[in-house]
Amino acid sequence: MPNPLTLADAADLIDLSIQDIWLKGSEKESRLFEQYYNVEKTTDYYTKDSSISGLGYAGRIQENAVIVAQSPVQGFDKTYTQVEFGVLMSFTKKMWFFGIKKRDLEKVTQEAINACSDLRELRCAERLDNSFSTSYTAEDEAGSYTVTTTGGDSLAFIYASHTREDGGTVWGNRVTDGITVNMDWEYDALKAANRTAALIRNPKGKPMNINLDIFVCSKGYANNHRAVEMLGAMNKGWMPGTAEHEGAGVPTYKILALPWIMTNTAYWWMFDSSKKGPMYGFQYKESQPIDMEGPNIVFRTGELIAHYLRKLIEYISQIRWISQLETIPNQVL
Repeated sequence: MPNPLTLADAADLIDLSIQDIWLKGSEKESRLFEQYYNVEKTTDYYTKDSSISGLGYAGRIQENAVIVAQSPVQGFDKTYTQVEFGVLMSFTKKMWFFGIKKRDLEKVTQEAINACSDLRELRCAERLDNSFSTSYTAEDEAGSYTVTTTGGDSLAFIYASHTREDGGTVWGNRVTDGITVNMDWEYDALKAANRTAALIRNPKGKPMNINLDIFVCSKGYANNHRAVEMLGAMNKGWMPGTAEHEGAGVPTYKILALPWIMTNTAYWWMFDSSKKGPMYGFQYKESQPIDMEGPNIVFRTGELIAHYLRKLIEYISQIRWISQLETIPNQVL
């Protein structure tokens, strides 16, 4: 790709026989990641958090007996490290004045901002796309690098046996009806998701009282279409896929279809939106918003350089007591 962009690289901009030049750029910034990530500001290069549990259930006090004592337990800790992303655009002086400005295409510089915001959406969605893995290889214009996705218990985000802080029975956030885990998105899978959520325990073994209300999938694929069909039936009190009217008893959900899930398009997830916060689920920690540095002018050549960047802390999921559930068709537990 030419850098800086010259008149020869985009000759149509100065071709007087061409009336219209269209900028086929990125879509408007969506910020869909905010619907399934907790977003916080930070000023530190490293951010680390931890937790301590409350108590379990109270016990009976026998007559004249000593009250049974309990103590909180130490939870897992997690460290977030800042990662900087950026992109640079540059134009020759002639290209800027006789091409870009002449055609009123100054908004092309907005594409540098969009390049950062689009990458943010992609990196956030990749946490879902790779939720069964402890790491994955990310690709960008600077090359490839390894992204670690483990949480505080050193396990993948979606796992059938997450460690409980007090050493009690493990819990899983992989959707199952007790027998099947390879469930396509259908009415029985929705009921299985709510069953799985009901079995998740806190560090002392008490129910988390999770109420799933957001369905996440890959935009435009079979799960997306079926989720819309099921939701339409349930909103009418019907049972999806049948002529029976028993669907009103199962909680409905909001559909969040993400175009950035491009590998595992058969995956699906469910969240409890009330749990989205600093204590549960995915965390996105940002040191500064997308911003512009420049434009700068190279004195000797007149070249204009616009530099947009993103400073953020890598959004690493905290695996403590997660309220997110997922299933993968055709994969054995």
